[in-house]
Amino acid sequence: YPTEEEYGRIDAIIRDVAEETGATLLTSDKVQSMVAKAKGINVYYLPPLHEKKEPSLLKYFDEETMSIHLRQDCVPYAKKGKPGNFKIVKLRDKKLTEEELTEITHQIIEYVKRDADSFIEIERKGVTVVQLGNTRIAIARQPFADKFEITATRPIVKLSIDDYGLDEEVKQRLSNYHRGILVSGPPGSGKSTFAQAVAEYLYSLGAVVKTMENPRDLQLIEEITQYAPLEKNMELTADILLLVRPDFVVFDEVRRSKDFKVFADMRLAGVGLIGVTHANRAIDAIQRLIGRVELGMIPQVVDTVIHIVGGKIEEILELKFTVKIPHGMEEADL
Repeated sequence: YPTEEEYGRIDAIIRDVAEETGATLLTSDKVQSMVAKAKGINVYYLPPLHEKKEPSLLKYFDEETMSIHLRQDCVPYAKKGKPGNFKIVKLRDKKLTEEELTEITHQIIEYVKRDADSFIEIERKGVTVVQLGNTRIAIARQPFADKFEITATRPIVKLSIDDYGLDEEVKQRLSNYHRGILVSGPPGSGKSTFAQAVAEYLYSLGAVVKTMENPRDLQLIEEITQYAPLEKNMELTADILLLVRPDFVVFDEVRRSKDFKVFADMRLAGVGLIGVTHANRAIDAIQRLIGRVELGMIPQVVDTVIHIVGGKIEEILELKFTVKIPHGMEEADL
């Protein structure tokens, strides 16, 4: 059984075994068959029964559906509406069986293998995260989850910067690469939608824009490169980005202490950064920096916080560093 390090090169291991033993390789993976053929291995390509047939999960989506929730022994339901205004809708009365969820999972994995715009983002014991076109799918099984569960989310709104009604001062602030900006908001509030609108706006101004994402699920124009953690480490991604020298980087999401450290290092290296982070209030986003970034450095790392609630900008905070006489004392030399 391959180790975790070898997991990413299973196809190569299969080819090596076939080559060493002189065996015939049977595969329904077109790329695998072509590579094996190029290496002189005997290959029998087995065309899939349903070439690139969309997984049945996707039939539940319509233009109002934000997410689909399937759980073993439960009725499937969908979340419909928009950030800040949605309702839960039952998709059918019959409960889902483990066999149905297994079949849906099989369809998803088979489709991903054959679709150039889809990929497996995270693979761990008991959980698989897949980006299938513009749909993010999280598949959880035992022992990670108590029961088999599939959750699929899809962005239903794509906005441009003009849809937010920003005044010129804020637009200039966003386009100044000396800035460090945090976009905050509760889960499902539309933070990432705003971040992608900003990324495309900056690109339209002639800037080189890249993203750092885990998982990669921002829906962006083809010209903007989206980077995942390199060897599962965002610090390594940051090292590569500093070599690529973009004008702006969108960092989605800044969560752990390590992420804030990477964010600070890149800002101090002179990269314009827009970070996306979970916070219920704008001030909470700043609190998350305290203890992770030296206090006096915070305004150099982040000087603007844009707080989004229900898909709209609720608050914009500006950070400045000032030194003053302690409260209640009057002597200037203090």
